[in-house]
Amino acid sequence: MAFPLRNLHLNLSTVARTTNAKSMPVNGVNEIYERDENGQRTEQLKNLVVDCSGYRGATLSVKFPVEIKDKFDDLKKRLENDVTIEIAFTGLKLTAYSLKANDGSVLSGVSAKADDFDIVSTNAEDFDIDDVTI
Repeated sequence: MAFPLRNLHLNLSTVARTTNAKSMPVNGVNEIYERDENGQRTEQLKNLVVDCSGYRGATLSVKFPVEIKDKFDDLKKRLENDVTIEIAFTGLKLTAYSLKANDGSVLSGVSAKADDFDIVSTNAEDFDIDDVTI
């Protein structure tokens, strides 16, 4: 059972690598699909997820609505080229939680949702085909 931790004021500086960060580096992307009554994956897209590098090497998985699929697909394509990309969030909502495991231990973390994102930097422009040695 999950227990949301209320009355905590979380913002990007809570989970980013530095306290003055306005964006986060992207590690990867993923798509989450709906499940049918038997637990089998359907073709209905539920959420889009962007995994970002956070504080002390932690990964923050940020869920986005399917309405931004075109931007998400563009980000996914850019990541195929092994580039470093940083994104800034629109409507970021962070929620702290704790879970009591079967063995009695407590697991805690931060879940994240956002309405949209913008690519704020990339090193793709630094790549020049003339720099490649064959």
